[in-house]
Amino acid sequence: MFDKLFRMKPVLAAAFMMALPCSTLAAPTVSVSLGDSIRPVTHVGSGSLYGFTETLPSNVDADVAPLKPNVFLAPARSGQGRQQGIGGAFLISPRLKNTTGKVQIRLADILPGWPYKYQNWDSWKKEVTSVVNDRKSAATQNFDGYEIWNEPNDTWKGSDNFERDLWKPTYDLLRQLDPGAKIIGPSYSYYNSSRMENFLKFCIQNNCLPDVISWHQWGSEGLAGAIENLRALEKKYNISPRAISINEYSSSKHELEGCPGVSVPFIAKFERHGVESAMISWWFVPLPGRLGSLLTAQNQRGGGWHMYKWYGDMSGYMAKVTPPNDKSDGVDGFAAVDSKKKVASIVVGGNTLGNVDVKIDKIPSFMGNKVDVSVEYVTWEDKDKAVPSTTPESSKEYTVNNGSITVPINIKNVYYAYRIYMTPVIPQAPYGDKAVSVPGKIEFENYDVGGEGKSYHDEDYDNKGGEYRDDGVDIVKAGDGKALGYTIAGEWTEYTFNVEADGEYEVSANVATSMETAGFKLYVDEKEVLQPIDVEKIDDSFDVYKELKLGNLALTKGEHVLKMEITKSYINMDWIKFALPVKEDPKDTVPEVENPKDSVPESPKDTTPDFVLTSLQVTGPTSYSVFDLQGNLLGKIFGQGNQELNSRTANLVNRSGIYLLRSKNGAKTLKMSVSK
Repeated sequence: MFDKLFRMKPVLAAAFMMALPCSTLAAPTVSVSLGDSIRPVTHVGSGSLYGFTETLPSNVDADVAPLKPNVFLAPARSGQGRQQGIGGAFLISPRLKNTTGKVQIRLADILPGWPYKYQNWDSWKKEVTSVVNDRKSAATQNFDGYEIWNEPNDTWKGSDNFERDLWKPTYDLLRQLDPGAKIIGPSYSYYNSSRMENFLKFCIQNNCLPDVISWHQWGSEGLAGAIENLRALEKKYNISPRAISINEYSSSKHELEGCPGVSVPFIAKFERHGVESAMISWWFVPLPGRLGSLLTAQNQRGGGWHMYKWYGDMSGYMAKVTPPNDKSDGVDGFAAVDSKKKVASIVVGGNTLGNVDVKIDKIPSFMGNKVDVSVEYVTWEDKDKAVPSTTPESSKEYTVNNGSITVPINIKNVYYAYRIYMTPVIPQAPYGDKAVSVPGKIEFENYDVGGEGKSYHDEDYDNKGGEYRDDGVDIVKAGDGKALGYTIAGEWTEYTFNVEADGEYEVSANVATSMETAGFKLYVDEKEVLQPIDVEKIDDSFDVYKELKLGNLALTKGEHVLKMEITKSYINMDWIKFALPVKEDPKDTVPEVENPKDSVPESPKDTTPDFVLTSLQVTGPTSYSVFDLQGNLLGKIFGQGNQELNSRTANLVNRSGIYLLRSKNGAKTLKMSVSK
């Protein structure tokens, strides 16, 4: 098999080179119109050629799913006697079933060799029929369509007429065997106007137009012109506009495969010109399964992975972006707005060095008059250099003037990419506008309002559990309540709480994990408290929760902020409780009652409350010990009046039921019904 590294690809433009800034020239402007939707977010450019195999990447949940992959191009068959030894379509399809990824089936890879060693029609027909039957019977139906051939201008050696002897009969066979499937082609190694016109004319005359027109693109600067030419040909021959698949793309300089700064102009043009799918190339044959060089040779995350993660985080609709020059590989950008989550995200990069103004217009009204804008960037040295994270650049509050702001960025290196992330200015505050009282219980799903980076940090912008709140924190069902789930190391949430009295508080938390090790740590007012908590496997299911004693913590009266940070991934966090320890006292082992009416029920039938606190007469806040109906002391609360005592009892206890409250001096025992 010939190594793809040695294929001859035409160089359509100069190599991606560093531009020199000129201080006498005004900074170029990238214009973003957040109010103009060009189409829903579909992450069209997030696929790759042979970038996903039956074994790599090994961690699909961590390294593939967050990118919201679109389409992977894969060989119809792989193994001995085939063009590719790995990554067959029906081997990778099941691994992608829990992601957004689909599989485009490359039929030409049935054959061995490069160029492909085509034998005869009968052999080809038999193989294609077998592939179609496997596609129709596959348990996982995440297929994009059939690409009939690959680079016929270079690889078709079966006769002097590819369209007549291979394309047309294969097209008819697919229509017969799998009538509803997409047919994709011609997948030329680069766009050529006269070659594409001849192909389209043949297809019109012979009733074999593909559903999706495909070709390979080397350098982003030629893409807009190629699409313009295709649309002109469609009009010339009265062809309804076809979907477009750029099923291999990369810089003309192959070592820049997957580079963030190179990829931004590609994605920007894919979105702007309505491309349906696009796959990063595969120039480095010994290293398949790397998502098009987004992962290093050791399958670590490179700079490109983080840029495509920004792309994957986008939701809602893609907004209109206008670069200084759409027909260059210079600075460009793509943007998305999610009105439900109240966020806007803009990614900028390209072959431009120095200052760039990002002019943002038509800022949606839900953003308000002031917006928080954070800027971060991702570095890149080469395709095999791991990059652990993105780098914060700035965080600033902007005043919106006539629906506009301008955010300056300074591109330090043409290989880097930059993200501008915009949210409304929302002060951090307790969820529900009231700080939780301590002693009491804080439900982890009730983290403060304020948004990403203020009241919480989550690794993506989707609530994977789909419960309770509509932002990036993942919330799941937990019995009759809710809990934080899908937790990843480094994520955190914050909680404003109010301590009623100085004291040494016993701290416990209700958690679940099926991992061998999981963990978290706690901060109060930005100071780490207690010790990092390592949690061993509790059960095979994440539905089984266990209360853990975390230790004692001295707290002072007044308002504080608790921060809970995940240190080891995949632990569900239900609640955390702060209780004042109760000294052993014989008088407290069995609660005294004021009169028989308020006594502990003698039989299970007497579980409906018959005492309501409307008759309670107190002159000020009082301390109460809280017991269950078996006489177990649960903790202490402090307050007065029916509503306050009921609320504080509910914060202390774990479940609905009837509880007995005994005053500090033993003069009063009250019966309290709690519903949770």
